[in-house]
Amino acid sequence: MAENNAIPSVSPVLVTGGCGFIGYHMVKGILEAEPDCSIHVVDINTDRNRIPNVQYHRVDITQPKELQAVVNEAKPKTIFHIACPDSMIIQPSVFKSVNVDGARNLLSAAKAVGTVQAFVNTSTSSVIHDNVSDLIDASEDLPVLQYPAQKRVYTLTKAVAEGDILAANRANGDRSMLTTNLRPATAFGERDTICMGKIVATARSGRTGIQMGPGNNLYDFLYVTNLIDAQLLAARALLRAYGKQPPPLESRVDGQSFNITNDERVLFWEFHRAVAASVGIPIRKEDVKVVPLWVGLLIAFISEWSTWIRTFGTKQPPITREAVRLTVLNRTLNGEKAKRVLGYKPRYTIQQGLEISGKWFIEHDKQNAKKAV
Repeated sequence: MAENNAIPSVSPVLVTGGCGFIGYHMVKGILEAEPDCSIHVVDINTDRNRIPNVQYHRVDITQPKELQAVVNEAKPKTIFHIACPDSMIIQPSVFKSVNVDGARNLLSAAKAVGTVQAFVNTSTSSVIHDNVSDLIDASEDLPVLQYPAQKRVYTLTKAVAEGDILAANRANGDRSMLTTNLRPATAFGERDTICMGKIVATARSGRTGIQMGPGNNLYDFLYVTNLIDAQLLAARALLRAYGKQPPPLESRVDGQSFNITNDERVLFWEFHRAVAASVGIPIRKEDVKVVPLWVGLLIAFISEWSTWIRTFGTKQPPITREAVRLTVLNRTLNGEKAKRVLGYKPRYTIQQGLEISGKWFIEHDKQNAKKAV
């Protein structure tokens, strides 16, 4: 377990993607832990999810000169690299430029400024998953998949970034930057537009009662505040280790990857119905309509090809075969390493996270309704 000594300050901090879902909660979590922390946020859209007393910079991390200028201004001791495109929108060139080139630009900027001690990367657990077969109690010891075992461009580019970031660890000796890599389970929470936000939209459209397949597949979901706790634990562990000889592998954080989970597996479709219930749209099990997998795949195939024919490949289909398959797979992670080495323990259960998040979505909907009047 991580040493239980004085808690080092992470300030000053740079957060990439700090106006997105996880990035917003990262900034919020830092300020809750260190109210006087100096925080610089880099994002391509700084008009959303802002927090007072934080310095925001509208910068594209694929532009090295602009990024270097901000890093030089911030002189961060800690970097939380969170920026990434929406993985469900197929855009290979964007994936490469942001996930690979952006990460490399950030590493170069951090090296040039010379102040960075801790670099915490938010990766994806999909780097060890082919999105076709079941993933059961998967640990960090599993190999990172490469093509052709891994066919998703998004995941391939995140894997490249992982490799580059971990390779930068102690690159110039013990007084150089320390890096670590977190692989969170599917995160959800307030301001979430990817996971919970889409499920809420589905529930409000009246489609909550549809289930793909038998519904017996287990999944790991992660409440976002628990992920932020893990990020901070990782950063502080790096700061404690900075300038020292590497510890034994069994207690080492720098140069390592960690799965982050809520430490509780749930049935995939029961989670969906729990999200719906959290925003006041419950559904009884006897009202659930089960759609066979082959029917879902056929519908997705038609959706993909009709969209391609109508738009010549310029728009995304409303449903894809990959998305359908993911709803019937088991996808669970082993989070013991984070608990043992980082001292991580989920602060909120999934149900508690849903209660907090559901209230936010309901209130947010009311506010939008008032604005529309």
